[in-house]
Amino acid sequence: MPQVSVVVPIFNEFENVDLMYQQLVMAMKNQNRSYEILFVDDGSKDGTWKCLQEIAKIDKRIKLVLLNRNYGQTAALMAGIQNARGD
Repeated sequence: MPQVSVVVPIFNEFENVDLMYQQLVMAMKNQNRSYEILFVDDGSKDGTWKCLQEIAKIDKRIKLVLLNRNYGQTAALMAGIQNARGD
């Protein structure tokens, strides 16, 4: 069970997903706590989901939530919180 859950709502961020992932991992590495990162794709149409799936294949700390359309930031955050396992 992770100690920390990081919830990231994301919408049409194909070009930024990999860099965001790398930066989050770097920041969490210095915390000395177990963690998970939940990316909540809020109905992206630009290939963001496929990119997230590739990242999740190589890093088991990554959890993905896909919303079937764009519901907005608040709904995406709630979906992430509901799926979070961290303390």
